[in-house]
Amino acid sequence: MSIQHRIAGCALLVAMGSTQFSALHAQEADPDLIQGYRSGDILISLPDTSGPFTVISRTSDPQNFSATIEYGGLDARAIVSINGVRASNVPGIYPVRDGPDDPVVRSLLDQAFQYHSTQPGQIAQRTNVSYGNRAMACVSSDDPQKKDDFLVCATGVLGRYLLIQPVINYRLSSKELVDRQLTDFASSVASTVSSLALPPGN
Repeated sequence: MSIQHRIAGCALLVAMGSTQFSALHAQEADPDLIQGYRSGDILISLPDTSGPFTVISRTSDPQNFSATIEYGGLDARAIVSINGVRASNVPGIYPVRDGPDDPVVRSLLDQAFQYHSTQPGQIAQRTNVSYGNRAMACVSSDDPQKKDDFLVCATGVLGRYLLIQPVINYRLSSKELVDRQLTDFASSVASTVSSLALPPGN
């Protein structure tokens, strides 16, 4: 089983999201500085290891104020992407709303649900994952035949879209344990990024 290829289909969401923002390229000295952070700052704040996931690569694209981190592990893969939007770039472009109530966040999750719902044998459902005292909207999906367990979560934070896509195969484990590992990973990533937005002392 190639779990890397299994995540690739949903990873198209990352590419889809990135194309929306590349047109918003700003001719500024530092277009990546949004709410006091650059994409690279957020990237390096994310943990090297979380549960079964260990960092494979970190890449940032300051000109398009985006960053991606890829994790791997035994029968586990994850992609975390951060895409920023500067409201000043194009007239009428709205700033990213913190939390799940943003049109792009809803669109990403709608597409994730549609994608997983149409994959042979997969069972998709909408869910929420808590992080700190907040929650983000997610789509979970299970492929009982291949024993692949997917999670896609999205939220707005620090003027950016945070998209989290882990997948674990549970052929050597239980689905219940893998469900918890997926949720814990998504919660850990969202908590780390969200904590950057808190005032000092919180």
